Amino acid sequence: MLALLGSIVGLLGSLAPRLLGYFEQKQNHVQELEMLRTQGAFQLQLIQAGHAAKMGEINAHADVQTELAAFAAALKPSGVKWVDGFNAVVRPFLTLCFFALYAGVKAAQFVILQQDHSGSAATLLSMWGEEDWAVWAAIVTFWFGNRTFNKERGRG
Repeated sequence: MLALLGSIVGLLGSLAPRLLGYFEQKQNHVQELEMLRTQGAFQLQLIQAGHAAKMGEINAHADVQTELAAFAAALKPSGVKWVDGFNAVVRPFLTLCFFALYAGVKAAQFVILQQDHSGSAATLLSMWGEEDWAVWAAIVTFWFGNRTFNKERGRG
């Protein structure tokens, strides 16, 4: 009987590592499948992000091309002298109108601030701030900055 019991214990003893190895291998396969699913989902997200970025690039390029086509059409002379002359005067005229409006507002501000008898120098200093510098910088850059850039690029 002891021999039979020893044989059964020996058989079970040799099967136990194989059973443990089977369950361990099964768990490893489950982990590998989960890792592959996670990697696949991550790669899909990368592909989608790349696709979205590429579509954004394509749309931006299309927008630039549309703007360039519109500017090219607008810069083409119409052949009618008065229309071409009017087209050339619009931006300078609007700039001069803005200047006249701005000068009028500043003159009215000066008159109002002078009524408290604070003196001309103090009034002028209080009237001119960061916003005023920004407005004048934008105007000067608009009218003269493009010429500078074109000269640097060899186009003007």
